[in-house]
Amino acid sequence: ASVSSAFAPPPPRLRTPVSLAASSSAAASTVYKKRDGNLDLVDTDAMLEAQAFPFKSVELIDMCQSWISAKYGADDISTLDDDFQFIGPFVGPLTKDAYVSALSGSLDPSDGFVDLTGRQFGFTVDPIEPGRVWWITRPTGTFTKSFFGVEPTNEVIETAPQSMGVLFSKEGKVVKFNMGTPIDRTAGNSGGMGGLFAFLHFVGKPLPIRECQPYKMSFRFRLLTGIGNLASKLAKKDE
Repeated sequence: ASVSSAFAPPPPRLRTPVSLAASSSAAASTVYKKRDGNLDLVDTDAMLEAQAFPFKSVELIDMCQSWISAKYGADDISTLDDDFQFIGPFVGPLTKDAYVSALSGSLDPSDGFVDLTGRQFGFTVDPIEPGRVWWITRPTGTFTKSFFGVEPTNEVIETAPQSMGVLFSKEGKVVKFNMGTPIDRTAGNSGGMGGLFAFLHFVGKPLPIRECQPYKMSFRFRLLTGIGNLASKLAKKDE
């Protein structure tokens, strides 16, 4: 295949009737409400009912919000499963013991951003992964107290919108916590980052690691993109 074909739009997908058996077990268990073009809308109610999970959607969301209120388990570590994992965009997976230790010794952005608010919304139960709750957070706060050795500037941080998620066991314990994955790195003023890295970048004290820096396209990616764009232009001239 040519370089230009790698950057060309994918060919239209052939639609498979909903009634036909799927080729994989995961797809076979999927129930669709509507399929049209690139839209494959799952029947959330039907799939959640088929999961037969011990907790209903309303209960899972309530459990999730209560866990967030308890400082993500810091106020009650008994909510964490023995096999608990913390997974961030770059940090982790951390075990339960490592997570608890991190909670007691980590920097807390609210120390410098006293009015910090998480602005969580969009809580939804995953119809594909039993016990999973997802939501979005767009933290904001005013830099009014010293943080990480930096004096306050009274500027307001607007982090990038971030995807968050927890996975509950059938016993109601938190098995997995996914945190701080930016959805739109062009939004806000935190360098496109989420979690603690967003606040360190905002106050001008990012950790000296690549993961704590705003995204920058690698040389190889820039080169490949440039070659692809050039090949596309040449192909159009030949038409």
